[in-house]
Amino acid sequence: MAQWLDGNRKVEVVDVRREDQRKQWPLRELEALETDLDQLSPEKLKTTTILICQFGIITQRWIEAEDPDEVYNLIGGAQAWNAYKKNERDLSRYSRQMVLPEIGEEGQRRLLESKVTIVGVGGLGCPAAQYLAAAGVGKLCLIDGDVVDLTNLQRQPLFRSDRINDPKSDVAAEALSGLNPDCNVESHHTFLSEENCQKLLAGSDVVLDATDTITARRVMDQYCCRKSIPFIYGGLYKFEGQVSIFHLNGGPSYADIFPESVTNGGSCSDDGVPGMLPGIIGSIQALEAIKVILGITPNLSGKLLLYNGLSHTMEQIELNV
Repeated sequence: MAQWLDGNRKVEVVDVRREDQRKQWPLRELEALETDLDQLSPEKLKTTTILICQFGIITQRWIEAEDPDEVYNLIGGAQAWNAYKKNERDLSRYSRQMVLPEIGEEGQRRLLESKVTIVGVGGLGCPAAQYLAAAGVGKLCLIDGDVVDLTNLQRQPLFRSDRINDPKSDVAAEALSGLNPDCNVESHHTFLSEENCQKLLAGSDVVLDATDTITARRVMDQYCCRKSIPFIYGGLYKFEGQVSIFHLNGGPSYADIFPESVTNGGSCSDDGVPGMLPGIIGSIQALEAIKVILGITPNLSGKLLLYNGLSHTMEQIELNV
């Protein structure tokens, strides 16, 4: 039907649904003559006609009984048409990345069916979540027990001044839903622990580390090791950042690179960080998550990417473990 409507063929669309159905499920981007089916007769239909009911069943029966010429049933009815137009509109949102052969329509559909869990909705988590939602990841799970603080606004662009003291995960979820309503954003106002990791991380295709505590990072690492879930690590120190992928296809773990003897390093409040640096590192983490979901190589599995914001240099260290 879409091809007929887009072409030069003269077609009349007739919506024979009840008034309440038309109001509750209006036809997306389609003009149609509205009438009752019992008022139709084959003699009144003078041109090629497409009949639409809610599910395509009633109109099909009418056509079989009346046997009119050049009258067709829309299979699936209004429900199918609206789903088709919604899908068409959804995919057009991602047209700039779908032209990439590494993504394409098939890859975009895989993104729409994927789930990424982000632990920590701060300097790294905000940009990572923003770009993953914009890219069309179907489900994002945000985990953070903190609230928005005035000092966060310098580097965490999902938050505003009027949301200070509100839960970070909830505020971020609202912003991301506004950015892409088709992204299902789940928020958890809690800190990740050994006790709740099974519940919070289950079903993830990728777990993205955006925390600033090694304790939570080790919980993620151990869970992802047990479940063979790719774990995308990100770290910050002043003008420097690090990114790596652990547990991808038998690759190394965080514990292999950073042994138990290593304790928490400094934090942004202690050591300082320019607001742009977590944006850069969080964006790299988001890109690596997309590559992992779509199987795009090369990636940072088995490597540690080091970025220096002062010199704008990057170095990759091979992780031979």
